[in-house]
Amino acid sequence: MKKLKIILVLLILLSSCVADNLSEKITGDLTAEGVFTDEEGIGLALNGAYSAFTSFVGSGNSGNRETGWTLIAMGTDTYTNGSDGNFKSFNTYNTDLNASSVVVKEPWEDFYKGINSANAVIGRTPDVISDPEKLKNILGQAHFLRGYYYFWLARIWGPVHYTDQETIGVETEATRMPLDQLYPKIIEDMEFAEQNLPASQNDFGRATSWAAKTALADIYLTLKNYDKAAQYAEEVINNGPFSLVKPFANLWKLDNENNPEVILSAQFADNTEFDNGGNPAHLFFLMEYDKLPGMVRDVVNGRPWKRFKPTNYLLNLYDLEDQRYDGTFKTVWLANNPKSAPPGVQVGDTAVWLPRKTLTQAEKDSRPFGVNIFNQEEYTEKTYPATKKWVQPNRVSVNETSGGRDFIAWRLAEVYLIASEANALKPAPNQIKALEYLNEVRMRAYGVDNVSSLPPISSVTIDVILEERAKELAQEGKRWFDLVRTGKLVERVRLHNPQGAPNIQDFHMLRPIPLTQIDRTSTDFPQNPGY
Repeated sequence: MKKLKIILVLLILLSSCVADNLSEKITGDLTAEGVFTDEEGIGLALNGAYSAFTSFVGSGNSGNRETGWTLIAMGTDTYTNGSDGNFKSFNTYNTDLNASSVVVKEPWEDFYKGINSANAVIGRTPDVISDPEKLKNILGQAHFLRGYYYFWLARIWGPVHYTDQETIGVETEATRMPLDQLYPKIIEDMEFAEQNLPASQNDFGRATSWAAKTALADIYLTLKNYDKAAQYAEEVINNGPFSLVKPFANLWKLDNENNPEVILSAQFADNTEFDNGGNPAHLFFLMEYDKLPGMVRDVVNGRPWKRFKPTNYLLNLYDLEDQRYDGTFKTVWLANNPKSAPPGVQVGDTAVWLPRKTLTQAEKDSRPFGVNIFNQEEYTEKTYPATKKWVQPNRVSVNETSGGRDFIAWRLAEVYLIASEANALKPAPNQIKALEYLNEVRMRAYGVDNVSSLPPISSVTIDVILEERAKELAQEGKRWFDLVRTGKLVERVRLHNPQGAPNIQDFHMLRPIPLTQIDRTSTDFPQNPGY
C-alpha cells in the first residue's frame, strides 16, 4: 500500500482556531467556499485535518521544531533534559513553564486547526460526496481525527473549548467544557468512526475501524472504565489483523515502517520537499558523540541536539537479557575521524562505548579507546545512551534536520499492555488474563516463546504495568500521559528525576492554558490552577 503523503497546502489559510489570528483576513478566491466544493477539495480538507498532527510532532508549520516533542518527552521518571535547548523548564518545572511559552501555544493551535478542518469536512462532505461508501469513509476519518485531537487536548489541558462547527470568521467567545461533558463527545466521535470506517485503507496512515477501537480502549483506560478498556483492547488483539514484529529491533528498521504491528501512525515523507521538515525526533535524543576522540559528526550517527536524556531509573529497568535495551539505545560508536582517533584505533573500530556493567579504570585502560568509555555514574547532560528508534541515517547531508520517520500513535504491543492493565484493575480483576497479555510483550522482549523462560511476575499491579510500559514505549511520547492518568507523575519525578524533583507540584499534571487563548477570548476562560 502506498503511504499517505500529506501536503500542507490549505491548512493554514483555510483553518482557524477560536479567538486566534484576529487581525488576519482571507482575500482572493482561495477560500473554503471556493475550494471545498468537490471531491478533490474535500480531500484537501481531510488531508489538512491529518496534517495538524504531523505539525504537532514537529514538521514546523507552527514555527518551532521542538514544541510537540518537548511537551510529551521531558519531565517524567524516564526522561530528563540534555545539555541544550531553551525549554528545560518542562523538565525542571520552574516558573518558566508558564502560559506564555510557545511549547503550549503552538500545540494548542495545531490541534484546534485540525479540529476545524475536521469540522469543515463533517459539515461540507454530505453536500459534495454522493457515493455512500466514500461518504462513510470520509466522515469516519473526520470524526476520528476530531475525537483524537480533543483527546489530546483533554489529557494535556483538562477542560477545553468544544465546538463541532466549522469556524469561518473571527470568533472571540469560548468556554471550557467540563471533562464529564467533553469525554462523551470524544467517545461519540470514536464510536461513529468505529462504525463507519473500513478495516483497512488503501493509504497506510489513514484511520481505520481498528484504529478507532484502539482509541476507545485508550480513552476508556484514561477514564478508568477498565471493563470497556479491556473489551476494546481484547477485540483488537483477538480479531484484528495485527501481529508483534520479532525481534523487537526490527520494529525500527527504516524499510519496515509499514509493519504489521502498527495500528496507526502519523506519516512523514522521506523527500525533504514534503512535510516542511518532517519528524525531527532524530535530533533530540542524541548525545554529543561528535566531539569525542576518533569521532566527527556524520550522516549515519546523526546531528546531536542533546535535548532529551534517559534517566538512570529507565536505564536500570532493563534486565541484561531484555532485548529492548539494545533495540532502543545506541551505546557504541565506531571511529570515523582518523585525525583525532586514540592511538591504536582505526576508522571502523570501536571508538566510544557506554557499557551496561561498570568497568574499572584498569579495564578501561586495557582498551585503546578507554578514554571514551563511560560508566553510568559518568554520564552527563552531553554523554548518555542515545536513540535507535529515531535514527535517520538516510539524511541528505550531515547537518540536515529534516526527518522522514513516521510517528506511531498506537502499535499492538501497547494494546497488549492496555489489556493487561485493564484486566488487572477492573472491578472483577482477572489476573490470569492480565499476566497472559503482559507476557506476550515480555516474551518478545526476551526473545523466548515460553513464559517459563521469563523472569517470574506473580501478579500485575499498576507499578508492574508502568515499568513495562516504560521499557516498551521509551522515546515514543507516552510516558507523561501514563504518569498523569495513574496519578504517579509527582511521586515518580521526585523519586527518579533529580532535575525535576525540587519544583514539581500536583498542579503540573495539567499544562497552562496558552495566554494567547485567554487574552483573545471575550468571555471568561480561566487559567489552570497554579499558573
